[in-house]
Amino acid sequence: MEYKDNHLSTKAAESFAMTYGMSDELRNSDLLTRISNLSVSDKQCLIRYISEEVEVDQLEEDEWDRQDTTVLEPYTLDELYARIQQSEEEIRLGKIKTEQEVREELRSEFLWLQ
Repeated sequence: MEYKDNHLSTKAAESFAMTYGMSDELRNSDLLTRISNLSVSDKQCLIRYISEEVEVDQLEEDEWDRQDTTVLEPYTLDELYARIQQSEEEIRLGKIKTEQEVREELRSEFLWLQ
């Protein structure tokens, strides 16, 4: 026997309470019907999955908010010339590999690149 309260049956009231805050589009969609037909364990898995997705999204937003926002000053010509000289010295000493050297190393390491 269903309890009648004002205009809503108990089942209708529970259904309305469960969907409170949802858009009409979601409330009337096939998705809710499909979810209601899931087993309890599948619903629990779905809740965990959605919760993890929300946590990941929130972590990404938090990381974005924490990024360093300091303004970098442009290099002076003297600093640029010094960096170029440093790079040329590293090349001369063999600290830097050419593109051809890197390609040869990759081809010998990964035979499928041949």
